[in-house]
Order: sequence, then C-alpha cells, then structure tokens
Amino acid sequence: MLEKLNDLQSKDLELDAVHSEIGQTPEELIQLRTKYRQVEAELKSIEVVYHDLRKQVNNSELEIDALAARRKASSEASLRAQSAKEASQYQNQELQFATRLQELEEDTLPLIERLEGVQAEVNRLQDHLNELEPNLIALNQAEEDRIIAIEENTESLKLERTALAANVPASLLKQYEQVRRSKKGVGLTTIVDGKRCGGCNVQLPIHVMQKARKADVITKCPNCGRILWNRAEA
Repeated sequence: MLEKLNDLQSKDLELDAVHSEIGQTPEELIQLRTKYRQVEAELKSIEVVYHDLRKQVNNSELEIDALAARRKASSEASLRAQSAKEASQYQNQELQFATRLQELEEDTLPLIERLEGVQAEVNRLQDHLNELEPNLIALNQAEEDRIIAIEENTESLKLERTALAANVPASLLKQYEQVRRSKKGVGLTTIVDGKRCGGCNVQLPIHVMQKARKADVITKCPNCGRILWNRAEA
C-alpha cells in the first residue's frame, strides 16, 4: 500500500520539478528582454523631444516664409510707389520685415541643429532595436517551444499520475495529499536508520516505530506529520 503511495509521490515530485521549469526563463532571454525594453523606452522618450522640436522648426519656417513673402511684397510695392513718401513707407516696412526675418533665422538655426542631433539619436536607437530584434525573436521562439514541450510533458505525467493514484486507497490518498500540501510536496517519508523520520530527521518514539512496522496501519511522524514508511520491512 505504502509502496504504491511512494510511486505516486515520485510522480508528484516529478510533476513539481516540471512545473518549476516553466518559471526558469533563460537568463540570456531575461537580459535581452530587459535591454530591448530599455532601448525602446529611450527611443519613445527621445521621439517626444524630436516631435516637439520638429513642430517648433516647422512653425519658425512657416513664419520665415511668411515674412520673406511680406518683405518681397513691400520691396515690389516700393518700386510701384507713386511718391517718394509712399516709397519710403514701403522701404521702412521692408526693413522691419528684414530685421525680424534675420532674428527669426538666427533663432531657428540652433533649433535645426538640435533637431538634427536628436534625429541622429533616434536613428541610432532604432538601429540598436533592429540589431536586437532578430535575436530576441529567436530566443522568444525557443522559449515558447520550451514551454510547449514542458506542457506536453506535464499532460503525459498527469495521466501517469492518475493511473498511479487509482491504485491507492481513497482514505490514504486524501491524507497524503493533505500532508503533501503543507510539507513542500513530500507527504510520505521513509524511516532512516530504523529510528529517524526521513522528513524532519527527528528520532521516532518506540511506540511510533512499532506502529509503523504494521503495514496495514497508517502512521505519521509526531513531529512533522508526514506519513511514515518502514521501507526496510516493506
């Protein structure tokens, strides 16, 4: 009876080991995912700066074009003026537009230079992502394949476990599963050196040992509560 329970526990421990494998993502993949997210975050952040600068430069260029058009119109109007006074007025307007145009161009130049620098950084980060992506895709696929294989193995082990559980009396199975849940997956343990609990290493009382020798009686360690199996006499 306990031998069959031991077979069941061996299968349960095998299932536990397989379950633990699912969370053991390869360190290389963890590091690459972290690196990719970092670069991606940097790219999104710098793109915000780029779009803001691009908007500023666009607005400045529109204003420059408008001022240049107004300056040209004033220059042409001065040539068509009917009097020296009228020509002077247009010339003054032209000068005002030219002055403002020069100021705006001087203010816009640093923006354009900064925009070019930010654009270069955007390109660098995007290139970095492009370099990381193929390896990341390959490692993600390998991880997906690994998980699928583990899940398939788990289903196979579950079927084997069900078959083994059918050979264990329901009352014993219930006790085993209750203890197993509270004792890190080990509900059944052997008696070591004919006197100690293999689960907690506590020396067993004589009356417990005597009870454990009776194969038809379920005996638990008085210290840890695990079911005891006197394997030497099994």
